[in-house]
Parts: sequence; C-alpha cells; structure tokens
Amino acid sequence: MRRHDNVIVTLATQRSGTKFLGTALGNGERVASFGEVFQPGRPAPSFGRFFARHLAGRESFAFSGPEMFECLDAFFAELHEAAAGRAFVHVDVMYNNLGALTPIWARPMSDPHDNFLLNYFKSRGMVLLHLLRRDLADCYASHVIAESRGIYHTGDDRANAEAVSVTLDAAAAVAYLHPILKARRYVRRALAGYPRALEVEYPGFIAGPTVAPELAERLGALLRLPGEARAGLFGASPLRPTASDKARMVTNYEEIRRLAAELERLVADD
Repeated sequence: MRRHDNVIVTLATQRSGTKFLGTALGNGERVASFGEVFQPGRPAPSFGRFFARHLAGRESFAFSGPEMFECLDAFFAELHEAAAGRAFVHVDVMYNNLGALTPIWARPMSDPHDNFLLNYFKSRGMVLLHLLRRDLADCYASHVIAESRGIYHTGDDRANAEAVSVTLDAAAAVAYLHPILKARRYVRRALAGYPRALEVEYPGFIAGPTVAPELAERLGALLRLPGEARAGLFGASPLRPTASDKARMVTNYEEIRRLAAELERLVADD
C-alpha cells in the first residue's frame, strides 16, 4: 500500500482561516501549498484537470474503491512532482468536498468511519489538520460581509477599516451554520483515535503576519521533523482580515451569537 505521509490536509469550512494557514505554509521553507485542489474549475494543479487526463485513452473506468485509491495516489504523486523539491505537500479540503469521489458501489455514508475521502487520507498516513472557527457568529458574519463587499481575501489593511453595516437574516444563519456544525461533529468522529490528526482553532493560531510557534511545534512533531527544523515550516502570510470587528458591522450580532450557541447545543444533543 502506497504511503503519502508527507502530505498535509486541512479540513475546514469556508471562512475559517484556511487561506492564511496555506499561504503561511507556502511561504515557509518546507511545504508546497496548493489550496483547494478539489474545487471545480480551478487552474492546474487541480483534481478535475488531473482526472480528465487520468481517464483519457481508457476504454472503461469502473469507479471501484481500488481504482479510486489508485487514482488519488497518482494525483498526489503529481502534486509532489509539482512541489519544486519541497519535502511536503499541503492541500485544503472543505467540508462540502467530503462526499466526493465515493466509489460507485457505496451506500449513503451516515457513519463517519465509512467516509471514502477521510479513509483514503488516513490509510495513506497523511497529516490531517482540522481547522475550526469557534465563533460561529463570526463565521457567518464573515461570509455575509465578504459576499456583500466582494472581498474574500485581502492583503490590504485598509479593507479592514472600510465602513459597512449589515443585518443578518436569522433563518439564513441557521441554514448556513447547521450543516457546518454537523460536518464538524462528523469530522471529529472520523478522526477520533487517528494519531496524525490535529485540531486547530482560528484565529487563535495566528501570531501577527504568521503562525504561532506552538502550532509549528505541534505540526513539526507530526511531520517527524527535528526540533531545529520546525521553525521554518511557516513564513509570513500576505493576507489580512477583511473585517475584524464584525460586532461593529453587524447590527444584530448578539442575536446571531445566541442563535449559534443554541444550534451548538442542539447538535451536541442530537
């Protein structure tokens, strides 16, 4: 069985600091970060473009489990080739990617331990970073503010200071946050007992323009790097918050925060 234990996968929902973490890794000394490789329509390197080439010239592809594992192995091998000599490869996998690539003969995956992608990652020994945004009101507000301004990622500190005022719709907040909470619980259960998993909280891992030394130490240990090599894992990210003071920008922020807390309790009791 092929190993890809020099691959780092971030598992998260959108608006959870994945781009900051990925750019900081990519600007360090050891990791080539490729972002959301399973995102449809993105430029190379991407799984969609790779898969089209992978199928070219074949008379048939049965979408069996072994074939899909073989396909993913070849894709990650290609990412390593594109890594320009760096020892590690990093990709982002969003919660809403986790139903993807399930083999054709598969029942609905209600059990987290049956998830095809997560089982593939674990079987190959990959390091899995589960990135959480604890403040769900902030998460939803960030989504709405980004949509309303058309600014999703920025290196411009002035964007953070731009005046904007929004009122969040409570029903829309529930529709957005409830699936995130269920997916978070799902991933936690799937990773329970896996020794190369690490839960990381956003924005707590950020230290100025880079990542806190504590995370570099913990990640370096999972990657089996010697102590002196861990400091070079992360460089500076060019990204800055697009709206750090969301409580000021959102007129009904406390209402959404209370709603998010109630949703967390409901999902925990489910």
